[in-house]
Amino acid sequence: MTTIYDCPEHELLRDQVARFIAREVEPHGTKWEDAGMVPRDVLRRMGQAGLLGLMYDEAYGGGEGDALTNLVFAEALSQSTFAGFIITVLVHTDMASPHLHHAGSAEQKAKYLPRVTAGEMITAVGISEPGAGSDVAGIRTSARREGDEWVLNGTKMFTTNGVHADLYFIAAKTGPGRRDMSMFIVEKGTPGFSVGRALKKSGWMSSDTAELILDNCRIPVGNLLG
Repeated sequence: MTTIYDCPEHELLRDQVARFIAREVEPHGTKWEDAGMVPRDVLRRMGQAGLLGLMYDEAYGGGEGDALTNLVFAEALSQSTFAGFIITVLVHTDMASPHLHHAGSAEQKAKYLPRVTAGEMITAVGISEPGAGSDVAGIRTSARREGDEWVLNGTKMFTTNGVHADLYFIAAKTGPGRRDMSMFIVEKGTPGFSVGRALKKSGWMSSDTAELILDNCRIPVGNLLG
């Protein structure tokens, strides 16, 4: 019996991902494990193939697919031998950039999302901290409004894509309450923002993972997300 899960469009997507993995990933993944990262030109080729914005609006280079299409993509991607490659992609498509897709203003989306779906800007999300991982309400990174800027201070830990990302979505407290927090857009190269260190792991070596430091990091007030 054929189900919606087995529709022709999904089979084409599975085949496309399988061909990409066989051509672009499997022959090279061992070198990426040694290098500690997935080359960004590989991710750009995924973007050019339309694989990094399947659920996003067509106006921003997306495929306007549904959740089931995204599940088929993740399942097909999981057939790679190299989990570090898989998690590099899925953090970009399913954990970090969705903050922009769901909560970004029209101006923010127009500025960033086309480059995100094209693989020209790889994304990361900074939530976990040395003393607050799953307890998001316990984060200590702070954001203070000063005129037309937000000033961020704090440290993030275990940030996937953190070493080589171009665009970061940073969770910070904006007040004393447990729910007083927001997400902020921080571009690599912003003064006061730095990668503290690349973290060593016992597996998934090609997934670059970092400690992030925000030391009086000043961003425009328009970089508040949502």
